[in-house]
Amino acid sequence: MAVCPVSLHYPLLFYLPLYVVAVLGAHKALTVEQLILYCIITGIRNVYFSELRKFPGPKLWAASHLPFMWTLCTGNQAAKVLELHEKYGKVVRVTPNELSYASASAWKDVWGHRQGHAEFMKANTVPLPNGVRGILGARRADHARFRRLLSHAFSERGMKEQQKTIQEFVDLLIERLRQNASNGSLDMVQWLNWTTFDVIGKLAFGEAFGCLKNQEMHPWIKAVFDNLRATIVIQALKRVQMDFIVPLLAKFSSAQKQRMFNGKYASDKIEERVKHGEQGDFWDNVLKQSAASNGEKGMTVEEMKSNAANLVLAGSETTATLLSGTMYMLLTHPDAMKQITSEIRGFFASSDDIDLFSVSKLKYTLAVLDETMRIYPPVPTQAARLVPKGGDTVEGKYLPEGTIIQLPQYPAYHLSSNFKKPFEFHPERFLGAEEFQDDEFCVLQPFSFGPRNCIGRNLAYSEMRLILAKLLYNFDFELDEKTGDWTGVQKTYILWEKPSMWVRVKPVTKA
Repeated sequence: MAVCPVSLHYPLLFYLPLYVVAVLGAHKALTVEQLILYCIITGIRNVYFSELRKFPGPKLWAASHLPFMWTLCTGNQAAKVLELHEKYGKVVRVTPNELSYASASAWKDVWGHRQGHAEFMKANTVPLPNGVRGILGARRADHARFRRLLSHAFSERGMKEQQKTIQEFVDLLIERLRQNASNGSLDMVQWLNWTTFDVIGKLAFGEAFGCLKNQEMHPWIKAVFDNLRATIVIQALKRVQMDFIVPLLAKFSSAQKQRMFNGKYASDKIEERVKHGEQGDFWDNVLKQSAASNGEKGMTVEEMKSNAANLVLAGSETTATLLSGTMYMLLTHPDAMKQITSEIRGFFASSDDIDLFSVSKLKYTLAVLDETMRIYPPVPTQAARLVPKGGDTVEGKYLPEGTIIQLPQYPAYHLSSNFKKPFEFHPERFLGAEEFQDDEFCVLQPFSFGPRNCIGRNLAYSEMRLILAKLLYNFDFELDEKTGDWTGVQKTYILWEKPSMWVRVKPVTKA
């Protein structure tokens, strides 16, 4: 769905005129000739006189933001940045003020907590409609408070309280697949999205989206995907200090209207949720603590709304993406499918024995998920960070304040100097296989790193293993030829833009 009058598939046609307008607006006296000279001089200054000139990378990218913006808006950022890392090494300059890293030490220096160093905050964040930052973009003090209040929901005790809810939706998925198995090939991307969104909707909003029940996509979910490209546009404009364009784009943007719809939906659901007591969801402890502290150390309703929206996106789309990727890897690697199916069906006596905690004993299943996260990370381009005021050092080298740092996961996990046979699917990589003992496993951080790593990591792992185990215990799957090269055609707009994955589903009857 379009987010501006000009298609995002032609980003330079869109951005170049805006860039010219911005420069002319800032320098009203410039003629066209002077503008061209200004751009040339600026490019030369960026390449040869910037404090980042010592870092390798293509000169054109160092001179202007436009090449990187092109890859960003055409969905080719992950593949192109990997190409640059293979050519220039583990640190590459990708814009006049931006560096891309593909090393474990960068995780520690930038995303980790270093005593005596200021925090590297997220760069180019886009605020939610209510203007209140949720846990994904909150300042350090607020982030710590949110994390403390939500930690119970993601603890073992919290997961036990939520298990009944999660189990009900997974069992409904199995029931719906049995009902539809004889109707021809099914789109597993769709079914997995419906399941994870229903689960997280119930836990974060107090009410499921009704996707599995009604067997259709909820408008809120559709708007999430449509908004990703709008977010890309806003982030790109922020990179070149052209935020003033955003209100103009909003007038022509259907995605902006959908974004406001999502904001109102989250607002209405949370306002309804706070009226009720314990429900076995994310908010039981938050509401209890907020009431006990008279709101001083708790969470306001507006903060709950923003956090709910953050948790729904982070805890649904990424889980569905990883499960979709896992299904595709298994369906295109028969030996791995045979081994994981044998493990699951040999371990459990019945489908009812499969729950959030029993699946933790499935070692090969975990290795399959880990290898899928490496080869097909749900978040292929990690959120960038900003060097704080006064500058700081990364990997022993000084960086001036305002430098943007990214550590994109897809390039880092496919760099040949980090992993052997990086494009090949080998779950044994995570089971101690000698062939892969020199891999840089420390660079693999699919749930991010440091004090802001994913709070829902344990729940996500358990939910993914539960869904995968239930599916492979109850069904045999076969990839429909019309699916084609499923991973090879995907673009990245913050997340993967996933096409349908058509799969033939055959129920298994066990004695």
